[in-house]
Amino acid sequence: MKLQQKFSVINVNNNTLPIIQEDTKTRYGWIPFGVYGHDDFFDAITVAYNNSTTNSACIEGIADLIFGKGIFSKNEEFQKVLERILPQEEVKRVAFDFKLFGNAALQVYWNDEHTKIVKMYQVPVQTLRAEKLYQNPRVENYYYCTDWNDQKKVRDKKKIPAFGTSNEKMEILYIKHYCPGLYYYALPDYISALQFAVSEAELSNLHLHNITNGFLPLVMVNFNNGVPAPEERQTIEDLLQAKFTGTNNAGRFMLSFNDDVATKPTIDTISIDNLHEKFQYVAEYAQDRILVAHRITSPLLFGIRTANNGFSSQSEEMKTAFSILQTMTILPFQNVIVNALDYALQIGGYDSTELYFEQLTPLVILSTTAEETGKTIAQVEDEVNDSMQTPEEAQTDAETNPDSVIPKEDLEMREFVRPAHFNKEYEIMK
Repeated sequence: MKLQQKFSVINVNNNTLPIIQEDTKTRYGWIPFGVYGHDDFFDAITVAYNNSTTNSACIEGIADLIFGKGIFSKNEEFQKVLERILPQEEVKRVAFDFKLFGNAALQVYWNDEHTKIVKMYQVPVQTLRAEKLYQNPRVENYYYCTDWNDQKKVRDKKKIPAFGTSNEKMEILYIKHYCPGLYYYALPDYISALQFAVSEAELSNLHLHNITNGFLPLVMVNFNNGVPAPEERQTIEDLLQAKFTGTNNAGRFMLSFNDDVATKPTIDTISIDNLHEKFQYVAEYAQDRILVAHRITSPLLFGIRTANNGFSSQSEEMKTAFSILQTMTILPFQNVIVNALDYALQIGGYDSTELYFEQLTPLVILSTTAEETGKTIAQVEDEVNDSMQTPEEAQTDAETNPDSVIPKEDLEMREFVRPAHFNKEYEIMK
């Protein structure tokens, strides 16, 4: 009788490097934006944010520093108008989207004469797709859909004109920075570490499965009494899985009854030397690459403690690290947002905006500086803010009437979409 052997072969999916692509040859009227697939860029970025602890901490920390204490105007008269036109909560959402996706968008509402901007709301940028240029020199419309993966909802998408291209009541102000090789969209500054964020997420998944499997080593169980039928093999596999996997089954032992010692099952352990050290190295290397991609000068500023950065860091080093971070990382983001808002407001009928972000400085730095200089924390904070502001040059001939630009209370509004990170609902005019 010929001996039989039966092996189960497991196919492992091989992940490829991300390829960022604007599909300009698509048959659709809008431009899909893909990284691993056809139109999955925003989904891939969201997954990397949700599943990587280091990536999530960096994005949220930098987004908070970009927003700081909010956006303000040095023109006291226009400041009152700004508070009505653009609530701080909307700016915070814009700052978060801009850091997370490298793109952000605002709904801009005009008065009936299309001469004054009366309101601005943030719109989730992942719900927008740019219209094809065709023969146009610039993007003239954006398509809005709550879920671009749902074909039924895609059929009900809404076409909205881009800012400054129409006389419509509402337009889309799209905020992005220049990216080589791309025209319609932009990339987040940490895009080069996307694979490392995925790796860190996969490591957490690996440890979770190790826990649920009771930290049992990888083993091969051989039954030496013949090859059973497929249904019987599946039954044996299900029994083994039920008895020896899961945290509740950790530490169990196997009991086998055999007619002959020659037919007893054998269990071979498949071990990999120093596996825990390899995992630790990959985890630390992935974390380091993520921090580099985000241009984090000191992980401790974001509550991230690394092997080379404990709580004994000198205050002078912390201040230097924060100063570099503020200058090289935070201010470029703020400049793009301020310039975009200033451009829109000037076209929207306001000449003297003088916008700036009020900075958020760690209390430990303020208290240390105040102690060294003999000043109060408030005085030190004012000096830091004055040195970091990026207002536009004021035009002295501008006069603004706040009462003329405030939307009427009876304007009809409806729910837009509920954001993931804030309590307030999005709103849109009918």
